[in-house]
Amino acid sequence: MKNASNPSVQQFKAFIHEHPLLIKEIKQGKMSLQEAYEQYVLLGEEDPSWNKYKPNQDKNDSKDTSTNQLYQKLWKHIEKLDVNQVETHISDLNGAIDNVLTLIDQFKHFRNNQMGESQSGNFFYKPKD
Repeated sequence: MKNASNPSVQQFKAFIHEHPLLIKEIKQGKMSLQEAYEQYVLLGEEDPSWNKYKPNQDKNDSKDTSTNQLYQKLWKHIEKLDVNQVETHISDLNGAIDNVLTLIDQFKHFRNNQMGESQSGNFFYKPKD
């Protein structure tokens, strides 16, 4: 690292600024700058061992990847669906909903009839003053 104009040194400077946790370890004395540079030269920028020195990525990035994984899983399940079975289940569900609505309507008519009979059954009833 004696020659600061060396292109690899310039690349290392840019690399180290992208990995602030590596700078932190160097400042704490866990690793020397020379050791970091030697590893950089030997391993290269793309080595997975450098990932631990990257800043914590935004939670949005991790959410995006988990959302993408969720969409991929969902898409795989959708591709496996049998459209005829889905149509049958929707039809069955529609019939069940119609039956519940009919039952509610019948209950309303029964209740209205009960209310009407209780009032008309006492036709001659007059409250006392």
